[in-house]
Amino acid sequence: MKITFIYDIASPNAYLCHRVIPEFEKKHNVEIEYLPCLLGGIFKLTNNQPPWMAFAEITNKSGYMNIEMDRFMRFHKISEFKLNPHFPINTVTIQRGLLAAKKLDCEKEYIDVVAKGMWEEEVNLGDKEILEEFLTKKSLPGKDILELTSDDQIKQQLIENTQKAVDAGVFGVPTFILNEEVFFGKEALREIPDFL
Repeated sequence: MKITFIYDIASPNAYLCHRVIPEFEKKHNVEIEYLPCLLGGIFKLTNNQPPWMAFAEITNKSGYMNIEMDRFMRFHKISEFKLNPHFPINTVTIQRGLLAAKKLDCEKEYIDVVAKGMWEEEVNLGDKEILEEFLTKKSLPGKDILELTSDDQIKQQLIENTQKAVDAGVFGVPTFILNEEVFFGKEALREIPDFL
């Protein structure tokens, strides 16, 4: 059974899902396919906002979001997470890079390297030069990936993926789609097994 994961590394919660997905796939005998999208594009198309903006004026909400993230990390034994000091980072090139990496048969390695760089190693991957250098240092074809991010087909694919996600009912990240049903948030990883 295949599950689609609407993915933009801009979201720390997408990173946390990414960390849990390999074990989830093994445990439930499913395949989770990453669909690279632009979270900013999803927000624009759905009139949504990032949580740190949307809930800024709500008493206790931001504090609860931190508690809830900590709870998730403790449950899944994730200790490497660090809030990137460059956050929020423009991820257009990074997300195009994921599509380029797929073309170059290094998609899984790219996803993992970028996730760690963004949310464990605190790297400013929004800077193209830093991104290329970081990928190369991690044994990925950084130069080839970055060159492909300028390809019109790659650019269009990211736009189409983002629109496709919104058309499917997506309004934010992380989101999973199973049997055309939308499951939003990292907590969906506990709910989805009931629908397999």
